[in-house]
Amino acid sequence: MDIFFTKMQGAGNDFILLDNRKNSIQLNTARISYLCDRYRGIGADGLLVIENGDATEPRMVYFNADGSRASFCGNGARCFARFLFEKGVGNIEKKQVSFITDAGRVTGWISEEGVKITVPSPKDLRLQIPLRLNDRLFEVHKINTGVPHVVLFGDYENLSLDSFRALGSSIRWHEDFKPEGTNVNFVWKVAEQKIKIRTYERGVEGETLACGSGVTASALISHLVLGMDSPIEVLVRSGDSLKVYFTRLDQAFNEVILEGPAKKVFVGTIDIA
Repeated sequence: MDIFFTKMQGAGNDFILLDNRKNSIQLNTARISYLCDRYRGIGADGLLVIENGDATEPRMVYFNADGSRASFCGNGARCFARFLFEKGVGNIEKKQVSFITDAGRVTGWISEEGVKITVPSPKDLRLQIPLRLNDRLFEVHKINTGVPHVVLFGDYENLSLDSFRALGSSIRWHEDFKPEGTNVNFVWKVAEQKIKIRTYERGVEGETLACGSGVTASALISHLVLGMDSPIEVLVRSGDSLKVYFTRLDQAFNEVILEGPAKKVFVGTIDIA
């Protein structure tokens, strides 16, 4: 069976997008893993599917590269917003689209430079968690920005890929974060309103060039721990820059917005028989 797909990327975080509003595409874990395989398939960090939502808004369904379903993806949602807009969905005059995700409703605003999206209200905030890994003690911070994230601060820019994967995997699968596990963000401050980040992404099981929900989580934690104000610029591994805007009331965050690039790479067809 041949299916038509669009390949997109947001700050180097790449996705396959499928329009399944006619329910003509049957997906399972094996097919999703095949499509995302960089050697045998199209290759991507994840798969985004348009489905019929309610009477007015479509639904975004997101799968990790390993075929597991996740409730949200920040970079993916920005790509999804542009994808919908280019299909004529939404308010064309205002360049605005809205859609439903497993984490809640998202609104996106499209421009030539990039896409802004609302991020589901953060939850499950915990600061200064002591985390022991073998003979080392780390201080980490936890927040859910659509999916669970852990943030830790330190100079991890030059950590080798093998060491990064080992440390990221140890935290991702740590007993304290079972059963669902967590994404892991290594963050360091580089300017008054700017941080850098490396992310170990759950479902990819390795480092990605960017992670939108991780960028958001890291910016919010940087506000709480480092005292940084909105907007916070975040430099990701691809070299791209994203911005996180927010307001805060006590320990709650409101009006969280993620801004960054979202571009079409190519389109094509592939056999998923």
